[in-house]
Amino acid sequence: MRVLYDISSLGLAYLYTQSRGGAFRVDLHIGEGLAASGECELLFCANHSAVAYRGCETFLHAHARLGAIPLVAPGASGRRHAVVRATARAAHRLVRRLSGGNVLPPVVRRVGRLVDERLHPRVDGAGMPVDIFHSSPLAPLPAPAHGGLPRRFLTVYDLAFVRFPAIYSTAYRDALVGGLRSLRPGDHVMTTSNFVRDELAAEGVAPRDRIHVVPLAADAAIFYRCEDPERIASVRRKYGIPEGPYALGVNTPDLRKNVPHTIHAFARAWHEGRGALTSLVLTGHPGPGSDRIRQAMSEHPDLRERIVLTGYVPDEDLAPLYTGAQVFVYNSIYEGFGLPPLEAMQCGTPVITSDTSSLPEVVGDGGVMVGPGDLDGLAGAMLDLVTDSARRDRLQACALAQAGRFSWERTTASTLHAYRTALQDNA
Repeated sequence: MRVLYDISSLGLAYLYTQSRGGAFRVDLHIGEGLAASGECELLFCANHSAVAYRGCETFLHAHARLGAIPLVAPGASGRRHAVVRATARAAHRLVRRLSGGNVLPPVVRRVGRLVDERLHPRVDGAGMPVDIFHSSPLAPLPAPAHGGLPRRFLTVYDLAFVRFPAIYSTAYRDALVGGLRSLRPGDHVMTTSNFVRDELAAEGVAPRDRIHVVPLAADAAIFYRCEDPERIASVRRKYGIPEGPYALGVNTPDLRKNVPHTIHAFARAWHEGRGALTSLVLTGHPGPGSDRIRQAMSEHPDLRERIVLTGYVPDEDLAPLYTGAQVFVYNSIYEGFGLPPLEAMQCGTPVITSDTSSLPEVVGDGGVMVGPGDLDGLAGAMLDLVTDSARRDRLQACALAQAGRFSWERTTASTLHAYRTALQDNA
């Protein structure tokens, strides 16, 4: 089969390191898996924007395994178009430098969209020919081609932008809503959990039999049980983590992740446990809107030195950081899948997570489930896993076993199965 896969997220993440989240890892591993499968002839496109296309060009040029895959150019061409694109890219870089962030002012985004509409028309696979067209969440499906092919897929990770619209910027939310609106009867949706499939079917996004569940995985080269005590100690020193048992979590202003709740639970566990749990380590870029996290920290001034914000953590530090933690806390309110708990379990770190949305599917018996509003329950679970070494050891074994049920090979196989199923559909 001939597959045209939109890798806009790879181009954007190449340009903006802060965008290297779950979508980046998913498209990278699925792209590599499809390329290595021998079951399809793979082509790439980048329909998000001219900026994403340029980022994909640069990314592929530097990528050993994917660099040979053709990147299909948008239809507009010629010297005049090239000059305008180059000018737009230069203006984009200047505005980013002046604004100091990824999110551009609304007027710049509107002008950028107008330029893209004229100079970066979407690739649709028509006339190539292509059997499968697979679009990313941020790139709406183009108008369907005539003749029934290609079969069209849209990845939808979750409906957080519908459930929690205030969390997202207008531009990001509009892009995701535009993706849903681009679906036509006969199109297929790919998602990552049974929970989201049920949500999408209930909302009428697509019939249940056209929603394909493709579970994700944690990168085994990055997330693994680190057996080197010196590496673990070195990473602790690097990020200023105090001596003693620490809990690990994420540092994100996303309201769904419930980080202030985790901070308050840690404070309660620290006081009630008389210091049995010595610190809480929060990883990642704080990002805009992190005032809620700072406010939660300010309510516990006596723990100022015991709540560690690491900032961005490079891949090579993740395994020792996760392995060194007594417990990973991810008390999220809503998840479409939940990669961080899976990454922690693959490092053998027991997880405390929420009993909501997709998280029970992912964590299984590799962790402890607590309601996202249960402060006493979360604090108690943190203390329990720190003080009960036998239970922690049992959960560690369960965590490793549960993580072993997920792999990028399985993700690739499920993706190809969904493609084959769509091609057998006569609709």
